[in-house]
Amino acid sequence: MKELHIPGLAAAKIENGNISWMRHYGFQDIDQKKPVTAETVFHIASISKTVTAAAIMQLNAKGYFNLDDDINRFLPFRVLNPSFPRASITFRQLLRHRSSIADNLDYLLPFWESKYQQTDIPLDVFLREYLMAGGKKFHSNKNFINAAPGDQFVYSNVGYALLGYLVERISKVPFDRYCETHLFKPLGMSQTSWFPHQFPDAQLATPHSYSDSLKTFIKHPQGKYPDYPAGQLRCTLKDLATFLACWSNDGNFNGRQIIPAKAVQALTPKDMSLGFHTWFMYLLNTETPMYSHSGLGPGISTYMLFDPFSKKGLVILMNGELSDYFKWRTLIATLYNDTRH
Repeated sequence: MKELHIPGLAAAKIENGNISWMRHYGFQDIDQKKPVTAETVFHIASISKTVTAAAIMQLNAKGYFNLDDDINRFLPFRVLNPSFPRASITFRQLLRHRSSIADNLDYLLPFWESKYQQTDIPLDVFLREYLMAGGKKFHSNKNFINAAPGDQFVYSNVGYALLGYLVERISKVPFDRYCETHLFKPLGMSQTSWFPHQFPDAQLATPHSYSDSLKTFIKHPQGKYPDYPAGQLRCTLKDLATFLACWSNDGNFNGRQIIPAKAVQALTPKDMSLGFHTWFMYLLNTETPMYSHSGLGPGISTYMLFDPFSKKGLVILMNGELSDYFKWRTLIATLYNDTRH
């Protein structure tokens, strides 16, 4: 951690569908020397997408829609790539980052970098203005790529915000409340919320980045943004590890089926040749590839991965920045192969 300039770190291992160990290191606020504890709430960034995917797949399993349905059946405004207006955008394309919806960085970076200080923008207003032709923030060549839906992979935070909104439209419940009722409470995730203001400031891990020129840490504010289903979730290590334990156990938690097994198999099938969604493939020195998702933002770095065969998994939450791929691999291998209990 000293070498990587990481102030605080929390890690958990999953084995046989259960949490086998959890560890907490360093400081949630390095100036105050406030240690990371079991009560520390981390911003998990893009790992949030795995929760959003779980929510939409719960509704899919209940038969409300098929993954290859046109999303416009469920929206109060139409979403079409202006260069390919006859091509439908589907749930599966959103889950696979193949919807052709792009992240317009000119517009979104001030939010992601915590520079936007004006009134919060509701999810439905944000999406309508961004995606609907004629919307205030609609730019045909910035908000969409020049490829038909389904043809090309492009990582899309706005696409996952749209999935969160589709949960709202289909369930007729605000997205955050849906997650609270159907995921967080059933899993006992009592220290989890989409909004940082719902926690005491003293419980939140302070994001830090390190300045090589100044030889010191720089603190960042708690980020919040209108595409919140894509990356704004906060939780303790235990809560996220519980979610992963449930997912790795085919959606079963304490004898209850919280996430339908067909949803787990659709997004992270044991036969990877079938195609997977939301999650990405990770190759560790194990017999089989693993599924993973990472998160990165100003002053935060996170990683979550699991093997669908051995049911082993790992969660790493940090309030520092780590983007070097090879250093991540070293850290993951070190924690994954730790046999202490």
